[in-house]
Order: sequence, then structure tokens, then C-alpha cells
Amino acid sequence: MAVDTQDRPTATASESSTTARQESRFQRYRVRTGMFAWLMHRLTGVGLVVYLIIHIWGLTSLTDPETFNALIAKYHSPIFKVGEFALLVAVAYHAMNGLRIVLIDFLGWSPKQKRLFVTLGAVTAIIILVGGWPSIYSLGEWIFGPGSMPSLFL
Repeated sequence: MAVDTQDRPTATASESSTTARQESRFQRYRVRTGMFAWLMHRLTGVGLVVYLIIHIWGLTSLTDPETFNALIAKYHSPIFKVGEFALLVAVAYHAMNGLRIVLIDFLGWSPKQKRLFVTLGAVTAIIILVGGWPSIYSLGEWIFGPGSMPSLFL
């Protein structure tokens, strides 16, 4: 099999090896849609496992009504509202990306991977905004004062 090299200038051996080394080094870490989705799926999965371990440990440490009431009072603090919102973001992304993986693997939608990622990303954003509004609302009330946030869904 012959390779046509007429349109390309010839390079010396040292130039071609340097160029190949640079290409391979940067090509390996080029973040594309699939790699970003894969990385975020792994990170959200690990985050959800860590959350579940802490959550179960916290529930098993509740022994009487006083500690339960103290824990519920802590859940109303702003830092827990941020945590609730982060949990919603992780669950929504992990679920929608899992659906994307199922559609690619079982229905053969691999050629449509980028469009599917963007579409399910938009669905995820809507889920996060609608589902996270109570957390955003209470955090806004805490930061800007009572009555400062519009009550769209509440």
C-alpha cells in the first residue's frame, strides 16, 4: 500500500519525533465531551458514596429525641442548604449521565453522543433549578434578608 506524501513537506527525523512526542502528550489529555462526562460521572459517584456513608453514620448516631432535634436544627443552617443543593446537583448529573450511557450502550446512539450530552445537560439544569429552588430560596433569604427573594414556586 503506497502512501501519498507529495502535498506534505518532508521533515527530518528529529523534527518528526519531537512533533510526534508533543502531539501524543497533548492528545492524551484533550478534554472532549465523552472524557468530561466520564470524569464527572466518576466524581459524582464517589461523592454520592461518601455522602451515603456519612448520612448512614449520622443516622445511626441518633439515640434520643434531643440529639435528633439538634441535628434537625443544624439542617436548617445555610451550610446545609449549600450541601443539599450540591447533593441535588450530583444526583441529577449522575442520573442523567447514567441515562446517556444506557442510551449509547444499548440503543447505539454513539454517533449522537455530543448532542445527547448537551440535551441531557439542559434537562439536568432544569431539574437542578426547579428542585434546588427551595435551597436557593432559603439561602437567599439568609444572605439578603427575609422577603428579598421572589417566591416563584413556594
